[in-house]
Formats: sequence, C-alpha cells, structure tokens
Amino acid sequence: MAKNPHYLSQLAHLELFSPKVEETVTFLTDVVGLDETGRDEHGSVYFRAWGDYFHHTLKISPRETPGMGHLGWRADSAEALDECVAYLESTGAGMGWVDGDLGHGRAYRFKSPDGHIHEVFWDVVWLKETGQRGSIYADRYASNRRIGVNPRRFDHVTYMVAKFQYGKEKAFWQGMGLKNPDEVRISDEIPAVGGLWTIGNLSHDLAVFSDPNIEPNEGTFNHLAFNFDSREEVLLALDYFTERGFKSVMGAPTRHKADEGFFIYITDPGSGILFEFYACARLIFAPDHGPDIHYLKDNPNDAWGHANPFAEMGKGKKLGLTDGVVKPVDM
Repeated sequence: MAKNPHYLSQLAHLELFSPKVEETVTFLTDVVGLDETGRDEHGSVYFRAWGDYFHHTLKISPRETPGMGHLGWRADSAEALDECVAYLESTGAGMGWVDGDLGHGRAYRFKSPDGHIHEVFWDVVWLKETGQRGSIYADRYASNRRIGVNPRRFDHVTYMVAKFQYGKEKAFWQGMGLKNPDEVRISDEIPAVGGLWTIGNLSHDLAVFSDPNIEPNEGTFNHLAFNFDSREEVLLALDYFTERGFKSVMGAPTRHKADEGFFIYITDPGSGILFEFYACARLIFAPDHGPDIHYLKDNPNDAWGHANPFAEMGKGKKLGLTDGVVKPVDM
C-alpha cells in the first residue's frame, strides 16, 4: 500500500495569549459565536466552532503580551507520530514531549526555523455534544445554534518570519510533507518571500510570510481564520460586527488573489489579535499541484481593493498594519 508523503493529518488547534482573557472570551462566545468547551487550572479557556470535531480548536491563555503560544497538529497515525518525532529530532527542531492539554494526549513540541512553537500528537477527544448543544445530525458533533456571527469551523493560521528567513521555513515544511499551492515573490531573481502550505485539500492550513520589520526568532503571529459555508455569511457577519462597533480591517470585505478566499478581518478587543472570517477559497486535490506564483506588485492579498499589507510593510509598518488598519495605497 502506498504511504502518505507526510506525517500530519490536519491542523488541529491554536493557542493564543491574551492580556484580557475574559474580554477575549466574551468576544469569542457572544460576538463570534464559538462554544466554550473547558477551562484549566492555568486560567486557559478552550473553544471550538459548531462544525469542529475535536474538544477544541482554539485555546486562549493569560499573558501580559499577546501572541501565539503554539500551533497544534494531529499526526496521520500513531505510527506517523513516532516517525514525525524521529524526523524532527534528526533535524534539530525537536523540543521534547509535554503532557497534553484538555482534549488530547501527550504531544511532542518543536520549533519551526524562525522560532514559532508547534506540537504534534495522535490521541484526541472527539467531543460529541448532547442536550441543548447536541444535533439531530449524526455527523455533527454540535448543533448549529446561530449564535453571533456563527462560523462553521477552524480553517488556517498565518504567521510572519524575519527578512531572508522564509527560505528556511519553506525547506522545513517541504520536509514535513506539506504541499505549497501558492508562492509569493518580489521577482523571479530573488528567493520567495512567502507562501501557502497545506496538508490536504484546503488552499492552506498555514501561511508564512516575511516581514522586513521584525527580527529573527521573534515568532510574530499575524491572524487565524474561521470558515463559513458561503460568501453571503461573511457579509452578514460583517453587518453583525459593524452593528456592535467593530471595524473591518485592511479594506475588507474583499477577496484574496492568492487562494481566492473571500474575507473580512476583525480585531479581538481583549488581545488585539486579528481574526479572519473567510469563505470560498479554492480546493486543491492533485498531490503535485503548484506552486502558482504571485508577485508583491500585484497585491496577492487583495484582488478587488487597494489595501496592500505587503506595500505597508515595505514602508516600515510591522505586519502591514497602522492602528489596526492598512491605509489604501495610491494607484
């Protein structure tokens, strides 16, 4: 039997730090509409969307400085976990085993080249709700109760690396067996400055981009995304956010030129972290597809509008943001 050319099955969860955990909890439950699925003795709070299957896809932990704690990946099998650990140790990326969070077994921690912390595990809790949260659909593990903007599932994560560091990340994720459907370049004579990475059929599980305004090993986080079934739901979500005083970031609603996802960005008031609400990105089924090449001058982030975070980073603005909003560029 042919063997999968990767160690991982899916992006499973993300831990973020918030200096105002309860404010973030209110945003995620009352406004976004996620289900809180647990709390631990360290003050961390766990969440998932109604269409997710694991115990959680998002963990919020208290810390004075906001940012990413770790990114959790599920292995392709128990055997793949052992093989993945052996591979990570052989590359020097391994950090060692840790006890699992709520909802999954022990995990092996590792660092990607520019300092972001990840973990990989196999044993999970499949949380199937009953009672008011239960569903009549056997293949739904929670009901669609139409709370807040109501995304269906966790989709992807984007983080930044320092100037000239993307090539190391690219080699690392290729070694882990991820596909690279989209790549971002300044020109063909210069190494790529970013790209999208996927394990399976999604346009990306992980996006990695260079930011010339950060230092090596800063491990800077950019945003996480939750997915809707339709573009109309993204527009309804923006209406809901706007009615409650939130402002759309980066000129959205619009569509990514790289991956075709229709999106809005909203900032969590508790952590200051950017959340993306997203639909209708392309799916990739061929194992040998890509990368399709995008150039910074063509603004791969925004197919319809003028906001170009890559141009803003070129002006010295970290993550391409100014006061939470990217100003439109002159055309």
